[in-house]
Amino acid sequence: MRREEKPAARPYLALLDDRLATLSALAAGGPGAPGLRVGPADRALARRFLSTHRREWDDGDENLVRGFLDRWTKATEDPLVATARGLSEAALALGAMQARPGTLWFFLWELESVLSALADNPGRPC
Repeated sequence: MRREEKPAARPYLALLDDRLATLSALAAGGPGAPGLRVGPADRALARRFLSTHRREWDDGDENLVRGFLDRWTKATEDPLVATARGLSEAALALGAMQARPGTLWFFLWELESVLSALADNPGRPC
């Protein structure tokens, strides 16, 4: 992904760093839900930043990302851990393959959607 030099990117990139570190910890079975930073201010920050990139991906990008994220889980698997694992593995795989920018922007948009759904689910700590 091209390097984001805009000053507006810095707060979002700090938020993203926190979220990815927390997802990695959760995927490994550890604690970390407060680090997901899914409160109203953080969600608004992410939506504002990502909305400037909404037109930068296409159906191919969406299909690639959904291939990593749309998975079956075992009934015995903790849904939060499974979600964190899927997001973490997708982030690592997309980075390793040096996915094109549109693919990464769509992944980040999906990440925000998933985290928003977790935050809106009162049965899950975030």
